[in-house]
Amino acid sequence: MSGRMWSLLLAVAGLFGPTAVPAVAQGVITVVLPQPMGIGSDQLNQFFYPIDLNGDGLTDFTFGADVGFVGLRTERANQVIVRLSPPPNIGGRVARLDTGFQVGSSLDPQLAWISSDPVGGYVSPGEIAFAPIAIHLNSGSSSEWPGIPGARGFIGIQFELNDGLHYGYFDVTMAAEAGGVLHGWAYNSIPNAPIFASPVPEPSTWALLSLSAVLFWWYGRQKRTG
Repeated sequence: MSGRMWSLLLAVAGLFGPTAVPAVAQGVITVVLPQPMGIGSDQLNQFFYPIDLNGDGLTDFTFGADVGFVGLRTERANQVIVRLSPPPNIGGRVARLDTGFQVGSSLDPQLAWISSDPVGGYVSPGEIAFAPIAIHLNSGSSSEWPGIPGARGFIGIQFELNDGLHYGYFDVTMAAEAGGVLHGWAYNSIPNAPIFASPVPEPSTWALLSLSAVLFWWYGRQKRTG
């Protein structure tokens, strides 16, 4: 292997360090976590998992876990898609969305965009206000996700940037009884434009795709300069 080719391989390998991997395609920004992030708690403590979607230093959503409970806090005026509970209840469980679901302004009547503080509509810093993803009690579980070993699915999210509202989703594997893992997320960088839910690629897949792109570029350059 030539020294130039070896240098290219090392450069590609260096793209995949311990941080999340962002990629952009047709307005969609996808962030792949190099290792899925566990979402759960022990028998004594609550755990919080803040998420900064776009790397601007602000927490946009926070996963929270306690014994028998996993939820999502929608920071500030951000919102999540829930399956509405029947009246007189307010709010509902976080909806599990399937591959291909269009996350946007139009939703099925059984679904709704809602703040995790459904009464106030705005979540202040540190407020204990979580939309339930899964509740597990001795009497049973309440969740859109199945029991152990759980299943992969998507959580629809809406958040606000300076240029307007943006739609996106979390890619998670969740079990009603035991929390789950976050694989990554995606959102449309175009304000008010919908996005279709799709599993984020595995980190190794991103590495192969980027390596292929570099090799094609190198091969084309060799042909032009040869």
